[in-house]
Amino acid sequence: MMKIHRTRVLAVALSAASLFGCGGGGSSTSLAGLGSGAAGSTGSAGSAGGESLVTVAGTGSPTDTAALPVKTAAPPPATPVEAFTKQSLTGYVNPFVGTADATKPASDPVPAGARGGTFPGATTPFGMVQWTPMTPSNGGTDHPVGYIYKEKTIIGFPLTQMSGSGCDGNEGELPVMPTFDTASVGPGAQENFDHKDEEASPGYYKVTLKDGVTTELTATSRTGFGRFTYPAQSALDSTRKTPYLVIDATRTNTIASTTGAIQLEGKDGLSGSTVGGNFCGARTYKLYFYAKFDREITATIKGGKANVSFATGSKPAVMMKIGLSYVSSDNARKNLEKESPGWSFDTVRTAASDAWNDRLNAIQTRGGTQTERRKFYTALYHALLSPNINSDVTGDYIGFDQAVHQVQDGRTQYVNFSNWDIYRSLMPLTGMLFPREASDMMQSLVNDADQCGAIPRWAPVNSDQGIMPGDSGVPTVAGAYAFGATNFDAKKALGYMTLVGNKADLRCTGSGLRDDANRMGDYLTRGYAAKDNGWWAGSLTFEFATADFATSQMAKALGDTTNHRLFLSRSANWKNQFNTDRKQLLPRFRDGSWMFDPTANADMVEGNAEQYTWMSAYDARGLIGLVGGNAAVVTRLDAFFQDLNAGMNKPNFYVGNEPSFATPWLYNWTGTPWRTQKVVRDVINTVFFDDAGGLPGNDDLGAVSSWYVWAAMGLYPEIQSVGGLTIGSPVFDQVVIRWADGAKKLTLDASGAGTNAPYIQSLKLDGQAIDMPWVWLADLKKESTLGFALGTGESQWGKDSAARMPSFGLDGFDSLDAALSNRGIGVDGQATDRSLEGYTFDMGGWSYSAKALAAAGATPGGTVSFNGIDFTWPDGKAGLDNMVVQGQTLSFAKPQAAGTLALLGSATVASTAPTGKLTVTYTDGTSQGFDLRFDDWTLGGGGGKVGAYNKVALTTDHRVDKSGKADTTKAFVFYWDAGLDKQRMVKSVTLPFQTDNGAVMHVFAMTLK
Repeated sequence: MMKIHRTRVLAVALSAASLFGCGGGGSSTSLAGLGSGAAGSTGSAGSAGGESLVTVAGTGSPTDTAALPVKTAAPPPATPVEAFTKQSLTGYVNPFVGTADATKPASDPVPAGARGGTFPGATTPFGMVQWTPMTPSNGGTDHPVGYIYKEKTIIGFPLTQMSGSGCDGNEGELPVMPTFDTASVGPGAQENFDHKDEEASPGYYKVTLKDGVTTELTATSRTGFGRFTYPAQSALDSTRKTPYLVIDATRTNTIASTTGAIQLEGKDGLSGSTVGGNFCGARTYKLYFYAKFDREITATIKGGKANVSFATGSKPAVMMKIGLSYVSSDNARKNLEKESPGWSFDTVRTAASDAWNDRLNAIQTRGGTQTERRKFYTALYHALLSPNINSDVTGDYIGFDQAVHQVQDGRTQYVNFSNWDIYRSLMPLTGMLFPREASDMMQSLVNDADQCGAIPRWAPVNSDQGIMPGDSGVPTVAGAYAFGATNFDAKKALGYMTLVGNKADLRCTGSGLRDDANRMGDYLTRGYAAKDNGWWAGSLTFEFATADFATSQMAKALGDTTNHRLFLSRSANWKNQFNTDRKQLLPRFRDGSWMFDPTANADMVEGNAEQYTWMSAYDARGLIGLVGGNAAVVTRLDAFFQDLNAGMNKPNFYVGNEPSFATPWLYNWTGTPWRTQKVVRDVINTVFFDDAGGLPGNDDLGAVSSWYVWAAMGLYPEIQSVGGLTIGSPVFDQVVIRWADGAKKLTLDASGAGTNAPYIQSLKLDGQAIDMPWVWLADLKKESTLGFALGTGESQWGKDSAARMPSFGLDGFDSLDAALSNRGIGVDGQATDRSLEGYTFDMGGWSYSAKALAAAGATPGGTVSFNGIDFTWPDGKAGLDNMVVQGQTLSFAKPQAAGTLALLGSATVASTAPTGKLTVTYTDGTSQGFDLRFDDWTLGGGGGKVGAYNKVALTTDHRVDKSGKADTTKAFVFYWDAGLDKQRMVKSVTLPFQTDNGAVMHVFAMTLK
């Protein structure tokens, strides 16, 4: 789009085809390798591969091409999609979207959620360098600081920036500022620009300040290139002005005063460092730089601030290249020399634009309005800003242990994982479109865990701040894996996932306990994180359960049956906080009592009870059943969607924040998919815009934007960590998704698509009609076509599909053996796996002793007889030997008549015996309900008595802890029975899904007689 006016333009040394796995500049360039990344090497001159690397070559002399910068042109008209033909898409991207308060604001947004928090500066996909203007914070009232559209003062151009993060400390290091008055630079600066004098496009930013200086910025992955054009020398002479470039290593976006150092490098360079970070209170880090100018400089350096002056007479356009590194200034120099060796600003700008165009071409669209295309490609652009490259071209990077590490050959290390935000929709999108880069991102998290002991939860640069509840790094990894990012050490990742899910006091980075040991301890031992733990505790259970589900799916994919079953069972723990009277997810105390009026963003993080109620998408059928069935859910969801961007307090949908992301698609599980189609289209049409206020909340490193990308395509990764997509309706006549192998694509043909035509009339996959709103990703990864017929009127398409939609509850077992979900029998003198308390009976560190049980008459696979009934004791071959009672339904392959239902089991953390409702269902459709009760397995350490509802079936003289050490506490197994109607045939038994007092019940054996 940029016109080059001189013939001395230098060639791009590595074309976009070699850098990004797809074609370079021409409109007909092949996309055969899109997403495959660069095949770099490590070493002193090498490059870690799999990244968005931009490398350009020049003459080696400081001569600019002096191209005339122009405003971004109007987007080109939509053209028919042709196979493997690159479109020109960067013109549809508006980097200013999200920099102003939302056009459709939430009434009470999350902190920092009034605007998107994006930036218009220059960067490349996933780039380390994100060089952008920085404005004041409106007198300190707007946070986090960055670029705020309503401001009219630029106080510097920092080299780094997080996009849409919610905390101060969002990078913003090393602000650079052209000026004639060095004393005026900084937070106290006066108004100095107007929006009519600035422009931005992918990889490029330009502004002309009121003093006449024009700043242009572009970037490679690890370097920035600035062109600062000062007024003509004659004008400077007449006003006696001296042109300066101020480089300040003593402040960042939100750190008013920090440690910095700058030194001269010959006659035309500078190097130095600054201390940045402190994101949400995380530890700081050191960022190094190495800068070169296209002329000799004079620098006055004092206290980490350099006032650089230079002669501009013959060349008023001063150029500066700057490399960054988190390892050393020498590495910053190597990054600069490798990625930007020449002096053609326009060549670098073109390469950056091409890099973005290649990435955007991973999804091609036809049809739709110009506004819809701008919204779509701007959202895709924002979704590809993070995570960010952190390793240098040498392969060096600073690890979580603060030591220098070498990335594996051919890989890139990444940072800035906003996991709580990105696991829901962004990482599945990245994994699907760019599996090589996403695999490196997941390997980065595994490397982090190697250095700090756990997969980080919310990881800015080289640390885990641990903000936001739960273990969100776990579903981040599992979601990326499920959507195609499998080229990393998944087995080791699973080891860390099972570690984090079984240990109460796991630490990462030494920055404190993950949520505090009591919170995870509660979750393990009670099946929910009690509200007694204070701030945000009411939403911890859902987040922990989501991590458990992710672990179960990763374990299943890797053939680990034991952990698949164990963690799938724990993923049902969300039901322990479902209040059956209110039919709502509510905080709960340790004694089993409820908090009926939780405070938004205090008792439940960044949301309220109604918003959290709908978050258990992986067990949608279980949730719908508890709420009261399809009709009840539809009525309630209809009310929920009366407001589409409600904020934290109102009991309505809040698209500007992640907890509500999946809710619009729940209609698909109720037999009313047309309601999903309507609601999603209403959100697209009325909440997202293509102007500065176009995002409904802070983008959280691309999370909100990724939601829009999915929604506009008519697909969504509804079930975290599962490789499948639920279906809405595409905005465009055609969407073509190019798979990373470059040889295949998914085409979404949408006949009748239009702004007001969201309703599916029929749907075909490769010509075969499908009648439910779900497709498995594996069925799309070949050369596939989803053919939509859309219309303006509601259709009954999919109305009979609710029962066939995937749901991962605990309702599909044909025997108790298949439902075993806990390790409860330890071996004297032998530690559990890694001595983890989650692999013990009470999940607090104690188990029955296998030796003591054998002495009492219970051996693996043997028969235990009591009260005239024979029970089969679990054989433990699957690594599990009892079932934690969580609402499992056990269906009998051959129904049978019986007069007695008998169970062997016990309870844990039970000061008094818990009660839960057990239901027996007969083949004639009738049912009986019973109060299942079990006493505590140690009778409170020996001080309790057996209730009338139980009998002691087994008594052991000791138990063992997680290390295999025995104590003298007696442990019991109790007998419970219920009388049945012998005249009817038993079809199934459904166990209680929660208990009245919050204690946990376990079952070892069950018999019908």
